[in-house]
Amino acid sequence: MVGVDFDLFMERYGYKILLGIFGMIILGMFAIIGIWVYAALKYLGLLFGGLILMLVVVRSLVNKRVLDAQAQVFSKYFYDDRKRR
Repeated sequence: MVGVDFDLFMERYGYKILLGIFGMIILGMFAIIGIWVYAALKYLGLLFGGLILMLVVVRSLVNKRVLDAQAQVFSKYFYDDRKRR
């Protein structure tokens, strides 16, 4: 029986396999978001569902800015840029 060298296999196919796995994870995340949007619009109605979706988008944008501001404040607090002796 002819054996395949594991290093050669990983060199030829390993990155493609990893790219496929990560691609499926990313597509799965978008699919879950898409299903949630579809369910919100279908069961809550176009107006109310759209309003909730807009609130979620605005909240996520505001939350991103808040987290960025907190990261800058914490980096100034915890990072000491003075020269050590």
